[in-house]
Amino acid sequence: MNKRIKFVSAILLTVSLAASLLSGCTSKTESASPTPNSGGTPEANSKPIEITWGIHFAAEGVVNDSEVQKWLEQKFNVKIKPVKVTDASIASGEVPDIFMLGDPSNVIAYQNQGVLMSIDQNMLKEKMPEYYADIEKKKELFQTVTTNNELWAIPMFIDLKPYDLATLWRKDWLDKVGINKLPETLDEYEEAVYAFAQKDPDGNGVKDTYGLTGTATSTWSSGFYSIFGAFGVEPTMWMERDGQIVNGSIMPETKEALTKLQQWYADGVIDPEFITDTQDSYRKKLYNNRIGVIEEQVAKGALPDSPILVEMKSLNPDAELQISRNPKGPGGDGSWDWGIKSNFIVIGNKVKDQPEKLEKLFEILQAQSSDEETINMTSLGVKGTQWDFVESGATSGATKFLPGFEKQEQRDQLGVRLFSLGNITTQAYRDKYSDPKLNEAIRTYSSAPGWTDALLFSALPSDGKYKQDLTSLMQKYFAQIISGEIPLDDFDKFVTEWKAKGGDELTKEANEMYQAQFKK
Repeated sequence: MNKRIKFVSAILLTVSLAASLLSGCTSKTESASPTPNSGGTPEANSKPIEITWGIHFAAEGVVNDSEVQKWLEQKFNVKIKPVKVTDASIASGEVPDIFMLGDPSNVIAYQNQGVLMSIDQNMLKEKMPEYYADIEKKKELFQTVTTNNELWAIPMFIDLKPYDLATLWRKDWLDKVGINKLPETLDEYEEAVYAFAQKDPDGNGVKDTYGLTGTATSTWSSGFYSIFGAFGVEPTMWMERDGQIVNGSIMPETKEALTKLQQWYADGVIDPEFITDTQDSYRKKLYNNRIGVIEEQVAKGALPDSPILVEMKSLNPDAELQISRNPKGPGGDGSWDWGIKSNFIVIGNKVKDQPEKLEKLFEILQAQSSDEETINMTSLGVKGTQWDFVESGATSGATKFLPGFEKQEQRDQLGVRLFSLGNITTQAYRDKYSDPKLNEAIRTYSSAPGWTDALLFSALPSDGKYKQDLTSLMQKYFAQIISGEIPLDDFDKFVTEWKAKGGDELTKEANEMYQAQFKK
């Protein structure tokens, strides 16, 4: 109860001092934009504008009248109705005034249903000038959500991606099998995983270890991303080759990667459960002495306080983990990379006939992009109560959540995150609030920006007819080839079947889109 009272008190103090930043910030820190109306003006004393707000899509459910909701309502003179957005709610006609979507295909699907308002790019530039200056440098993102020369969402961007995949090793196993350096090449990687499978690295005298496992049933691709990347491909990604767009699932280099993986499986190097393993299960296998290397997000495995390292120490104190770049092979070194694309902000179609509401939404968007007070309150909470800087007395740099608020569900109850619009923030804000050590780790271990989809994962017109079935077809063939259930030469049968079942049509559409929107 005391924490809740403290939170409310801090909110009231923040609102009454609307021209300043969050409680606890120093006088040297200035807001990147003027604070919107917060009392004492004719607008603030007028009837609040009602806004139906789609809460953050990762949140489990609505929390009504949370402290952050009340803070936003008072700051912007609005009345918010928070709602959870689902395909079913949209289909029933319950379209929020503003909400966030995670993928261009979601945007285009809703646009096709007629539930979205098109975005005037000139208005975006006028109302959100700081953010627009940042996104304009990555203007190809506009193309991902543009159809018929109309923009249907405000794109968000990512500069340094903490979820980029690198290679995380059981360093103590490497030492045990006599390998005194982290593998850098695919040949060195192969030497290490064979040793893990054959030289009893856990010392129990039983042949019960494997080099690696995979995630053959991931929703978007094949698993074994760093191995395919070493051959210069990523299955299901659209890739540019000599001015043409081809799909990574059917390229000759993909067959070369499958050749390597099939041999590893036959030699007992790949865990036979790779077909059903997930990221969670292969982490547990790393902890529990079954495998010696995984693909892991840089943020989760690069720093001493990264969650995977912390978890390993709690479960297996004698183990040592160490991260490295993905192995370099004949096609380079790479892994799956979502590129600069982040999520998207969309506005419901009915707002186009409500100019006052549209003006208010852009006022909020401007604050969510460049006003530290608003960004911090919606994504972090109150400084000194829910969060603080990692370094004592710091006014910039890495942040941490304080005791009682480390778990996301604890923060959701206060409305923190529910009303955050994510990566709509300016580069200046990110630079101030990012972790320099993590940024350096990402630059060191990530294979980005050279590895991503040539169309930035834009939705093709026929994706709905073919994409999911073609991904499932690829996963079935690849799992059977790797496990030796069918011969390697069946890859050619897969290519023929992939093309006949819609792949050729998608390839045609991908090339048309590339020429019209993305070719530089």
